[in-house]
Amino acid sequence: MKNSILLAATVTAVFAIPASASAPQPTAASVEQFANCATANYEGAELLATQPGSAEEQDVLSEYNRLGCNAPAIGAGILRGAVAEQLFKTDFGSIGARARRDNIEVFTVDMRELEALSDEAKKRIDYVAFGTCVAASDPKASSSVLSTAVESAEERARLTELVPQFASCLTEGERFTFSRADLRSALAEGAYRLALAQTLSQDVVVTGTRDPSKTIQCKLQDVAGTRIRRNICRTEAQWKDQDRAKEYSAEEIKRRAHEFEEIQTTIETRSRFPSGA
Repeated sequence: MKNSILLAATVTAVFAIPASASAPQPTAASVEQFANCATANYEGAELLATQPGSAEEQDVLSEYNRLGCNAPAIGAGILRGAVAEQLFKTDFGSIGARARRDNIEVFTVDMRELEALSDEAKKRIDYVAFGTCVAASDPKASSSVLSTAVESAEERARLTELVPQFASCLTEGERFTFSRADLRSALAEGAYRLALAQTLSQDVVVTGTRDPSKTIQCKLQDVAGTRIRRNICRTEAQWKDQDRAKEYSAEEIKRRAHEFEEIQTTIETRSRFPSGA
């Protein structure tokens, strides 16, 4: 595996969660059944190791069908997301947890080859990159989406709660619309890749976001109130926001300490000179 997990994200400044697709779709149960089969019998990870929109991806899906894991007639991105969701639960359980197996591989993108990809392939990679960036923005909330039932009211509510986290992961000026299924799939694969990146202490490179560095950096951070250190991954802009918040907090503590000292001085002065002399 390369030292960096390379992604691309040309996503939008506009977001929508349609209540349902306009055309009939396979049931959520059939997609979940496929994912369970792929992960339980054949590990499923080989699908996530292929580049979205590639011939290799189709080959793996065809092999799943041949082996009896019948893939519903739905976009490959949705199938990848369903597989990623199952793998996330079995391999990690949460972002920041240690991987439960050693052999994990995910796709990488050679940025020199990115321009040569088809528009559809680029868009597919964009989805995954966006999901990874959002997962880094709020790992807990992003992971919680995967605990909800597909197409449920709870799923919709938790996705909507994540909308404020999208700004730092969007390219300003472009229009793009996610379906709920697309967004859940993107979050699932993004969460899986982010969890793996934290395990390996890797940088996740994300292009097309507002973050000038185009990267998600993983750093060991102390867990408040414990002796535990966790590997936390954020974009450079998110790290700067955290640093600013810490700086503000330190200044606020210093200001309050100064106020307390002044109050103590006033109390002491009045106790020595009750008459106010």
